[in-house]
Amino acid sequence: MTWRTLLISNGGKLSLKNQQLLIQQNGDAIPVPLADLAVIVVENKETVLTTPLLSALAQHGITLLTCDEQFLPCGQWLPFAQYHRPLKTLKLQLNATQPQKKQLWQKIVQQKIRNQAFVLNEMGADKAAETLNRLAENVKSGDHDNKESQAAAMYFQAAFGRGFTRQQANAINAHLNYGYTILRSAVARALVQYGWLPALGLHHHNEQNPFNLADDFIEPFRPIVDLMVSEWANSGSLKDELTPHSKQQLIKLLHYQMRWQNQVFTTLGAIDRTIGSLQAALNEKDAKRLWLPEMLVLKEHRYE
Repeated sequence: MTWRTLLISNGGKLSLKNQQLLIQQNGDAIPVPLADLAVIVVENKETVLTTPLLSALAQHGITLLTCDEQFLPCGQWLPFAQYHRPLKTLKLQLNATQPQKKQLWQKIVQQKIRNQAFVLNEMGADKAAETLNRLAENVKSGDHDNKESQAAAMYFQAAFGRGFTRQQANAINAHLNYGYTILRSAVARALVQYGWLPALGLHHHNEQNPFNLADDFIEPFRPIVDLMVSEWANSGSLKDELTPHSKQQLIKLLHYQMRWQNQVFTTLGAIDRTIGSLQAALNEKDAKRLWLPEMLVLKEHRYE
């Protein structure tokens, strides 16, 4: 079971030895079993990676993120053709009708708004949370009257203060964007592992976006990032800039608890099972077969 994420911030060399990731830094050599890894974030531009390691990462379904000069993820290494029945999955995806896609998007938006309401409840904004829950109940197929946008306008101002918008260049948005990028990479990883074509979305359809489907399925997971950043902002511990510690904490959210079909899993586990349920939903032409994550209090999940 993959459960570890790594942030490589000090450079060095990453290579493959005895089917393990070997991290060589400052004269030390640290082996890490590939079977334990899910995501690696490399932010130091002096880091050297070997071709055998890249091949092994793909074979084990491990996502590698590289960063730009601002230490923000800008590239992703994903496995290719690892699913055992790719043509069957591709046919399901290509043959999905517009009504099917709209019903699935309705479910996704409803759960996203409910998870946002959970965040507001945790912050003590009970009235705003009640309003969001009512909005969730009124989302129609395809969300044609844009309840998602209405909820977002209310949600972000209740969570981060009047006047806050997602377009502002500030510390809150910098931390949100970093966390969302990590989540998006984990969703893309799961999509590829299950044989889905990430560019072909249910609702998102930007021709220049190779991850439209990931941008559909990230939506109900975003509030876990919001909750962590809002707790930092409210406690006064949010830094003006992303720090190695804050980035490590945001990456670590992949191992925090979420509820999926009345069971508790890590965020990574919930992503995997959510994407896995898409096949049944399309195969049986029943949006109810798509199971989505529910928020829980922020806590690192421990398997007993």
